[in-house]
Amino acid sequence: MPAQRKPPAQPEPDQGRGRRPSVQDQIVDLIVGLDLDAGDALPPEPELMRSLGVSRNSVREALKGLQALGIVDIRHGYGTYVGTAELRSMAPGLLFHSRLAVRREDPRAMLDIVEVRALLESGLIRRSALELSDADLDRLAEELAGLEADGDAGRADHDRRFHELIYEPLGNALVLQLIALFWDVYRQLEGGVGKARTDHRQVVRQHRHMLEALRSRDPEAAAAAIAEHFAEITARMDQWAAGRTGKKGPAVSGG
Repeated sequence: MPAQRKPPAQPEPDQGRGRRPSVQDQIVDLIVGLDLDAGDALPPEPELMRSLGVSRNSVREALKGLQALGIVDIRHGYGTYVGTAELRSMAPGLLFHSRLAVRREDPRAMLDIVEVRALLESGLIRRSALELSDADLDRLAEELAGLEADGDAGRADHDRRFHELIYEPLGNALVLQLIALFWDVYRQLEGGVGKARTDHRQVVRQHRHMLEALRSRDPEAAAAAIAEHFAEITARMDQWAAGRTGKKGPAVSGG
């Protein structure tokens, strides 16, 4: 038997801006007021119409907009649920605008993405050096071995997982979502512009330095290792951008 939920709270008035809350705003307030979790079902359409005092069409249009934002998940024939997509819903828009910038000969768009990742990881790896358990470090060593053994073809999966394993034990789900978001967008951009990749042996060496610093429980050495890693990425991007100076035509081809 489903757990009892408290009755729907009336949406609070929009304070300070004099703007009537949109139907989307009211549905979000309703979700919060009902204390629903990701994956929980929203009230059915007729109940939303009564609670909000709006038409069926207004409810449906608002739900479609919230689905595009990843806030709700519409399952046709079953109902509408609190979304679980989290920050991944931002990826298409971020990728689109970054592709436009790169197409206009502005490599800064890719550098910005790398800079955000560098700021996130450089700040957190100091904690990882102090808080990762021996078992956590052993998992990192296994991932590094896979990275080395599988070569360039398997690099992306192992590289991504290695970075995730550095921060997962810290328990900050938001950081993991942000790192994944900027990772995905950067990789898609990199593939589209045809930028040369780093030598695989160098990638392995950089990640080994990170692991060694983490095993030594040295926060500053860990921060230096991750900074060196991102500095090398930035240097390669600068070389790539310099090589494109004066070239005509679109910078990005394909999807």
